[in-house]
Amino acid sequence: MSYFEDASLVYIPSAVKNAKTYSIKPTDGSGDLTFSRASNATRVNSSGLVEKVRTNLITYSQDFTNANWVGFDVSRTDGQTDPNGGTTAALYTGLSNFSAITGSFSTASSNLYTASIYIKGTSSGVVSLRVDSGGAAPQNNISYTTEWQRFTYTFTANSATSTLAIGNYASFTAGEGIYVAFAQAETGDIATDYIATTSSAVSVGPVSGLPRLDYSGGASCPSLLLEPQRTNDLTYSEQFDNAAWTKVNLSVSANTSDTVDPTGYYGADKITDDATNASHLAVQFNQWDTTEKTASLFAKAGTSSKVFIQNSSTGQGVFADLSTQTLVVSPSFTGTLTAYGNGWYRITATHTAAAAQTFGIGLFTGTSTPVYSGTGSYAYIYGAQVEEGAYATSYIPNLDTILGVTRAADAASKTGIASLIGQSEGTLFWEGIAPPSDTVIMQLEKSSPLCIARFIKSGGNITGQVYIAAIAFNFAASITPAVGTTLKLALGYKSGSLAFYANGSQIGTSSSSFAGLSLDTLRFADDFGTPSASLNENNQALLFTTRLSNSDLATLTSL
Repeated sequence: MSYFEDASLVYIPSAVKNAKTYSIKPTDGSGDLTFSRASNATRVNSSGLVEKVRTNLITYSQDFTNANWVGFDVSRTDGQTDPNGGTTAALYTGLSNFSAITGSFSTASSNLYTASIYIKGTSSGVVSLRVDSGGAAPQNNISYTTEWQRFTYTFTANSATSTLAIGNYASFTAGEGIYVAFAQAETGDIATDYIATTSSAVSVGPVSGLPRLDYSGGASCPSLLLEPQRTNDLTYSEQFDNAAWTKVNLSVSANTSDTVDPTGYYGADKITDDATNASHLAVQFNQWDTTEKTASLFAKAGTSSKVFIQNSSTGQGVFADLSTQTLVVSPSFTGTLTAYGNGWYRITATHTAAAAQTFGIGLFTGTSTPVYSGTGSYAYIYGAQVEEGAYATSYIPNLDTILGVTRAADAASKTGIASLIGQSEGTLFWEGIAPPSDTVIMQLEKSSPLCIARFIKSGGNITGQVYIAAIAFNFAASITPAVGTTLKLALGYKSGSLAFYANGSQIGTSSSSFAGLSLDTLRFADDFGTPSASLNENNQALLFTTRLSNSDLATLTSL
């Protein structure tokens, strides 16, 4: 039989837009899922890179005719050739020895930002580039030529509005010409690819409300990633040179040009041990406590391939050898090591401490020896995280002093689709990855009268269930799969004939009778409107308005 032709609804993650993920069938929109997540997030994109939300905060970033851009003692000529061959650059010519250009943008106090702009001159020269945020910034002179260059300025904001200034200190003088193009201001300490703006800031990437098609593990096809709410408790999670990290017998070189980071930019830090016979680490205090927490860190081998995550108050932790892809795990910890491409790995460490204790990351020798005499060995690190829970979720950047940046829970659903759901009989099919903790995987429901047909994880079991409160009927059959393994689940229901299959095998059957289900809603990681995601990786889902035969259920779920 053709399962695609016979299905009433086919969902394969392939296309999304804000608050919606499309069904393959039907194509008229009646099967499209409504998606919700009220915060930004990250994902692994089709290139295998960790993709963050990026935002250009400068409005009218390539329209220097707008009032956001103010010239002092200058003349402006628009329509000049920009770095991409377009005509959005502007030529500013000095009219005095005090010529300058400014553009403003919104910021938040204590946040770290990087401003950037492309500049070239009618001849070579020197001009000041700075950002004023709650007071004049230090002078930063740049040398420009007759070729386009991108210049950047990193700063910590002290006010709600900051101003990018070209000139004022070292001004371009009377008769001197400067071309400008592609202005940008963004969170973090590096400049990323330019994003054009007009009347408001523009964000790209997995923004709030956008479903995440995730390619983790080198997958050629994406899964719809639905995760629980989590908070990264660490501050400056990418800036290990920041004073928020106390360095012990360890130096940090920020934003090294030696290697790109897991996002594809030069945002990784190099950590290097010194000659002291002691531990070599960077720490944040009181991040472990009596609640179960999972820490994670991206790491790449340099002259050292040995990086640890540790409770530095006790010396226990997870010790990862990146060259052999092996872990040594202390008794009070569990850990994982996952490849992310280009030599990068993500180390995780789950731990419950006896009290508020110190979180540390650093280098070691041997199999798990943090105390040694350093030789100037180094490794690369990026994106540290500590979150409450028994497993790591996708990376949540925290680039300021605020304790705790939160990613809200994901959920996807479709209401009012009774016509696509079998009522007296039907089949639901799901393919994905076995989640690590309790969650609704896929659920058909109606709240009144209460009816459910679903796959749900509770404890270690994944259950196929049909529940009809009106006649007190409950069919349930369960399996106990290994977390992280591929699953294909099918549940066929018809009065007098119910069956649950997983990975080609029959898990349970029932000959119980029922009158009808009255189902009208499809949900993923969502229980009657309450998000219930664990780490739900959804690869495919099908609905049929008929109960498939047992042989078809076996075929459909075969790996």
